[in-house]
Amino acid sequence: MKFKIKHIIEGIKNSLWVKEEVEKIAEERNNICRTCDKNSLNAQTERDFNPGPYYSSMRPDVHCTICACNLHAKVRSLHTACPVGLWEEVATKEESAKIAAAIDSVETKL
Repeated sequence: MKFKIKHIIEGIKNSLWVKEEVEKIAEERNNICRTCDKNSLNAQTERDFNPGPYYSSMRPDVHCTICACNLHAKVRSLHTACPVGLWEEVATKEESAKIAAAIDSVETKL
């Protein structure tokens, strides 16, 4: 579970320190997620809503019901892929290692 948390921390960081290229990727991913039957946002509007194991009507955020991630952060995590295969990670293994190291550095300071 810790590795998934690092992905979400990366997504949160990318939403705080906005970069145009990350936002472009996030927008493309978000457009895909909006039509997904695993998106919690579709619970009230889609007749074909088919939630995964992590659906919760009590959560106030829009989340993936397959992996439980907050979608605002998930779509901004460059080394994260969609759990149902609708989009892939875009960071290389080297970039992912740098991101993980930077997150570890921040976590140790907290």
